[in-house]
Amino acid sequence: MIQGAGTQLWADVRWRDQWRIQSHSEQAVSRLLDPSGAVRLRGSLIECERALERLCPAAQELEHLVVLVHGLGRTRYSMRRIDRALTDAGVTTARLDYPSTRRTIQEHAQAMATLLDHAPTPTKLSLVTHSLGGLIVRELLGSHASWRPSVHRILMLAPPNQGAALARSLDTRALRAVMGPSFRQLVEGIATSLPVPNEPTSIFAGQIGNTQTDGLVAIEETKLEGMAEHHVVPSIHTFVMNHPAVIARAVSLLGATPDRG
Repeated sequence: MIQGAGTQLWADVRWRDQWRIQSHSEQAVSRLLDPSGAVRLRGSLIECERALERLCPAAQELEHLVVLVHGLGRTRYSMRRIDRALTDAGVTTARLDYPSTRRTIQEHAQAMATLLDHAPTPTKLSLVTHSLGGLIVRELLGSHASWRPSVHRILMLAPPNQGAALARSLDTRALRAVMGPSFRQLVEGIATSLPVPNEPTSIFAGQIGNTQTDGLVAIEETKLEGMAEHHVVPSIHTFVMNHPAVIARAVSLLGATPDRG
């Protein structure tokens, strides 16, 4: 089921100190959201940028920024539990929204690259992803932007790094219409052609009972050449990011006093 269908129309295009500017995926309109998520202005992108400068004129210098990227058919709210744990551990996070069912993986990655181009560049930039978010970040890391050398560590949760055979078996014209172009790319095998991160990459896979799958992505399909570590937790695909072991490892890796292991 698609989470928050109305939010599948908006993409975060600017981020500063938890303020966000979003652009509509189908209309030439933007909106400015304050840190509580309340809409403070609707208008053009330029109007929203001017309002952001007025309401949040000076961005804080960031030692470490952790960007959280949700999966297909979900919203930023699906990452709120792991976000809260990282925030409590002293980390500055940017929990992003993107219209996952509306655009290609390349288009999502380009939008996130543009957001990072305009955001304060941190000393360290880490990324936490769920499902499709991992493929978007792999595409994103092919960028040669000024923030690229800041990338520090990646944590992927249930990523279909080698595709998803079960998704291919469920592939129908109706499902493609609902889930959009990124789903079509996934079932057509794009995952194996995307860049592989050079940075330390930790991966968690979900497992249902004694099976070798989380219900959508097989354990073997989550693996990536050169990964720093790989763990399996008892969870269905949808909720891997909420498993206590996942959250604990995220905090140990990315918290204010991280575990270097």
